Amino acid sequence: MCRVVGLIDFRKTRGLDSGDLEVLSKMRDAMYRGGPDGYGSFVDGCLGLGHRRLAIIDLSPSGAQPMESGKWAISFNGEIYNFLEIKKRLQAQGYSFRTNSDTEVIIKAFDSWGEGALQTFRGMFAFALWNKETRTLLLCRDRCGVKPLYWYLKDGLFLFASEIKAFHQHPSFDKSLDHSVLPHYLQKGYLRCGDSIYTHVKTLPPGSILQINESAGTSISRYWKAEDVFEKAATDKRSEGDIVEELENVLTESFRLRMVADVDVGVFLSGGIDSSLVTALIQKGRSQPLRTFTIGFEDRDFDESHVASEIARTLGTDHTAMLCTEDDFKGVIPLLADIYDEPFGDSSAIPTYLLSQLARANVKVALSGDGGDELFGGYIKYDYYRHLSKLLAIPLSVRKLLYTLTRGINPAFIEHMASTMKMGSLSQMDNKYLKFQLTLLSKDLDDLFDSTSSYVDGFYLEQLLGPWEARMDSVHPNYPGRSIGYLGLKDLRSYLPDDILTKVDRASMYVGLEAREPFLDPRVIEFAFALPDKMKVPGHGESKYLLRKILSKYVSPKLIKRPKQGFTVPIAKWLKGVLKSELIAMENDKEFYETFRLSQRVCSLAVSSFLASEHRFNPHFIWFIFSLYKWYNNWIRQR
Repeated sequence: MCRVVGLIDFRKTRGLDSGDLEVLSKMRDAMYRGGPDGYGSFVDGCLGLGHRRLAIIDLSPSGAQPMESGKWAISFNGEIYNFLEIKKRLQAQGYSFRTNSDTEVIIKAFDSWGEGALQTFRGMFAFALWNKETRTLLLCRDRCGVKPLYWYLKDGLFLFASEIKAFHQHPSFDKSLDHSVLPHYLQKGYLRCGDSIYTHVKTLPPGSILQINESAGTSISRYWKAEDVFEKAATDKRSEGDIVEELENVLTESFRLRMVADVDVGVFLSGGIDSSLVTALIQKGRSQPLRTFTIGFEDRDFDESHVASEIARTLGTDHTAMLCTEDDFKGVIPLLADIYDEPFGDSSAIPTYLLSQLARANVKVALSGDGGDELFGGYIKYDYYRHLSKLLAIPLSVRKLLYTLTRGINPAFIEHMASTMKMGSLSQMDNKYLKFQLTLLSKDLDDLFDSTSSYVDGFYLEQLLGPWEARMDSVHPNYPGRSIGYLGLKDLRSYLPDDILTKVDRASMYVGLEAREPFLDPRVIEFAFALPDKMKVPGHGESKYLLRKILSKYVSPKLIKRPKQGFTVPIAKWLKGVLKSELIAMENDKEFYETFRLSQRVCSLAVSSFLASEHRFNPHFIWFIFSLYKWYNNWIRQR
């Protein structure tokens, strides 16, 4: 696990000079937090590769990068978990190895099988592979986009890096902003795959290869597509018992494969189904207790740490829990712009950073439960979608009228009435209810699902931004009996890599911790895509049915029969409290609005309404704008 960087300056026909090497070193070392254990560079003509090392496998100097072997040079970020298996295959072909690293296995695999080597890799990765003979550079990213890879091309200069902050070290980097990405960001809180806040910066899509040669010709191809796997998956028609047994075997193998390391490994244990199952299946049969980590919140509406601690006691792990105060969270907020490099509005980035910091004090690798929701029907919005889809039978004109009427209802009133009538907790109702209102405006099924994860309606965005074009991720949902699977596919293609995996990678690497994703193994994905909806969310609406079935063998059902909590924070409370003065400063910052071509009047109205507790705007939408403001101050105004 490391950070990679590089450049090709096609203008330097005689090769890179000493000034270029100094710039390459600055770009590399801008990412030192993600690679504190070592660094290196490689130069060949007009190409330069850089590397910051976080030593996890083969801790010896022989595992250092960039690594050369024969006609190849590589700068690699990630892990190939099945590298020992691949190594044996290559040795049978006559290849010899001088290191015990998975990095060398990548080189030899490409030497033998070309780009077909990628189909054999089970892991997370983003790497640059240079062929000295053909003078061609390949950039490769893993199937689901666990590891990041950005690239830049303008006026004969090609840059790539694990983090955009590296680009700022190059004097020719053009920081022109791409305003077309703002509608998606303000609706979702993250940037769409392929896009960047900068006009000339792009993200390499998951499952992709970018090829560039010395003539500055670039091409991008896909070696893996989630939708292709989904379409080819034949619906599993075995009995429930057989499916449960086989799934536990598949998960156990994948989870234990992620324990391969030459350093200590732990697990993020939130108390939810996914992380609890990862913990249970790895701890099963171990002679030593697994290290597990949890952070809790003072606000009980957002806290699951007591459940995580009880699960840890049940499973017999060596558990570390930390109760975070408001001051702990406040201390992270000034770091967010530097951690994420781009506008990033997922407020759970704050506890994710604190959890990573807690784990890093004890281990160097931590496993997460990311991907379980997408693959096994874990999000509440999936079940909502099934019920809300009936709304489309109502004429849009009528639903628009209902939308107008419901905007006058205070979500806090609904939450109070639900509590009074003992209907159960409806905490964070200002978030859920405002999302429900958006679904009333849906034009079709894809639009409806998009609304379940949006935080502001298109009418308001048009007032704020001017005319804009909506772009939705549609894969043509013609899959009878697998609508939940289709929704998971959509999230696997967008929300997972662009929000969840981005959040975890940047937060963990900022403290020098490797986070691994055991649910996102290709074999697990193939198994999950073949499951019928009734094995994910049965008619009674209980999410992640199969995962609960397996987990109930190891943990008391009372600990897992709970609604999904999510890794959320009291963002509305903070914005109206400790962050209020900064929010007001943003409201009056004319330069900020002019930079992003936002209507200051419209945005000021939203902030004023929010601070006055008029529930017209989702608090997360206000946080999205605030995060954009903080990013602007850090990366544009001060540089």
